[in-house]
Amino acid sequence: MMDYQIKRSSKSLSIRISVNAKAQVIVSAPKLIPEFIIRKFVEGQKDWIESSLAKVKKNQVAVKTDELYIFDKKYQVIINNAASRMGVTVSGETILVNNLSAKTPAKIQQQIEDFLKKTATKYVSTRTAILAKQMGISYKRIAMREQSSRWGSCSSHGNLNFNWRLVHYPPAIIDYVIIHELAHRKEMNHSKKFWEIVRAHDSEYLIHKGQLRKKRYN
Repeated sequence: MMDYQIKRSSKSLSIRISVNAKAQVIVSAPKLIPEFIIRKFVEGQKDWIESSLAKVKKNQVAVKTDELYIFDKKYQVIINNAASRMGVTVSGETILVNNLSAKTPAKIQQQIEDFLKKTATKYVSTRTAILAKQMGISYKRIAMREQSSRWGSCSSHGNLNFNWRLVHYPPAIIDYVIIHELAHRKEMNHSKKFWEIVRAHDSEYLIHKGQLRKKRYN
C-alpha cells in the first residue's frame, strides 16, 4: 500500500491529492469522510501518484544529510551537542546547530527548518520591497508557506505568498519568482502582456523559469 498523509479540514469540499517537493503524498479531505473512501480514492489515482513521485525524485538534487544549500551555496551542517545555548549560526561554509537537552533528530531538523524560514522571510520581504518599488507596483502583505505545487501566488486583494524553500535557490531565481508574482498585480493571468511585464524586469526570465523547474533541493 502506498504511503500518504491525510490532512482533514472543514473547508475541504472534496478529496484532493498532491505530491510535495519532499516526494510526500498529501491527501486533503473533508473532516467527516470515512477513511475507507479516502483509501479507495487514492488507489484509483495510483498511476498519477507514481508518475508525479517519479518526476519529483528525478528533479531532486542528491545531497548528503549533513549538507544544506542556502541561496545555492553549499554548507556543512555540524551538530554541537555540547552547546551552552540554543541557536543556529552560519560561519564560513559551516552551519552550526546547537543541540540542547539531547534533542531528537526530528527536533533538530525542525530547528534547522525554523532557521531557514526566518532567513527566507527576511530575504524575500526585503527583495520584494525593492523590486516592487522598481516596478512601480504596490502590494499588501507577504506570507511564507511550504506550498506543495507553487513557488508563489498573488491574491486579488494584493497579498503575496511565497514558498519558504526558495531559500535554497540562487538569488536570480528568487528575484524571478518575486517579479512573476508582482506582475500579477497588473495582470492576473499569464497573457502576452503579463510576460512582457516580467521580461521588462527580468530579461533572462526564460532561463530562470527553466532552472526553477529543473533544480530541486531536498
